Amino acid sequence: MKKIQISQINFPPPDFKNSKVTKEKIVLKWLIDWINHSISTSDVKYGDFLPEKSKLAKYLGVSIGTIQNAIRQAEDMGYFESRQSVGTAIKDPHNQNKIFEKTFSKKDEATILIKKYIIDSKLKLENALPSTKELSKLLNIGENTIRLALEVLLREGIIEQITQSGAKVIRIYKKSFNKENCEKIQQRTNLAKITVQKMKEYIIKNFNVGDKILPNEEFAKLFNVSIRTVNEAAKILNEQNIILSRRGSYGTIYINDPRKIKKQKEREEKSLFMSKPQNNILQESYLYSWEKTLEALKKYIIQNHSAGDKIPSMKELATILNVSTNTIRHAISILCDEGYLITQRGKYGGVYILEMPQKDSETFRWLALNPTAINIDVK
Repeated sequence: MKKIQISQINFPPPDFKNSKVTKEKIVLKWLIDWINHSISTSDVKYGDFLPEKSKLAKYLGVSIGTIQNAIRQAEDMGYFESRQSVGTAIKDPHNQNKIFEKTFSKKDEATILIKKYIIDSKLKLENALPSTKELSKLLNIGENTIRLALEVLLREGIIEQITQSGAKVIRIYKKSFNKENCEKIQQRTNLAKITVQKMKEYIIKNFNVGDKILPNEEFAKLFNVSIRTVNEAAKILNEQNIILSRRGSYGTIYINDPRKIKKQKEREEKSLFMSKPQNNILQESYLYSWEKTLEALKKYIIQNHSAGDKIPSMKELATILNVSTNTIRHAISILCDEGYLITQRGKYGGVYILEMPQKDSETFRWLALNPTAINIDVK
């Protein structure tokens, strides 16, 4: 395997002038034509890696996004195979053997889950699918991943996209498919799950409860996987209460030995969940800046407004609380999600108070300090 350099491409760039198709489609055709030509002339071999997408985009005079979309479509057609942190390799579309060890991507998972949803919901041909946002909630997968999966189903002809007035997009179930493939979701290997196990073993061997562990970037290098995979694995370990990830310099803390976690539920509640400390210095130390702003905003609303009032603009609140408008926006978003505030558009638009926030919140927060700092025994 070798990496192809831009200077080694002996194939004329595509002509985008006076074309009725999108740049993405033109680049897709060019990629396939270039690969077929270069393979026939032995300029490249199957298994060789494409140049960096940024350099390829500059060579063709298009955006990186256009290159990414074209490569993704060519990959679905069997011309490429990609692996994060490794690259995109040229593949024989007529050979089913994989260049890399097969892992189950989130796009693959979303594609199969949508197919499974169609079966389980007993959708009939010409029935409309839920929106991207609704599918995201139903399947517990990010909207961007759902969009990528829908693109795959569009190319497979399983669904059809209809654009109506007002630019509203409706996708309908258009063609039947092999339902047996939907059951393979349970049989595929998810790289994140493998990484979870590796991280558990490494943490148990090298750290004690209460220690600050390696950053995700270092775990990615250690296990030779992408940072995205480590982030997914870390999320699972957080949900299992084995580690606690905090932003910035707080880092990630090893909070529970997975071997003992089932036996220590009562002890965990006492040692790891705390209501707000009475010590103001300690309280400040474990709050994010937006959490401090959230508390300050609640206090401001309680002291200066009543239910039904329109609160000041984000710019005014940022000045009052001496924080950025982005931090205010995040705090307002949380209060909207909690049902305290509501945003309105139009002539009488703004942010209104639906219900007054509670003065003394008993919400439990994760403590991301060394437990010894507050004399908590976690052994």
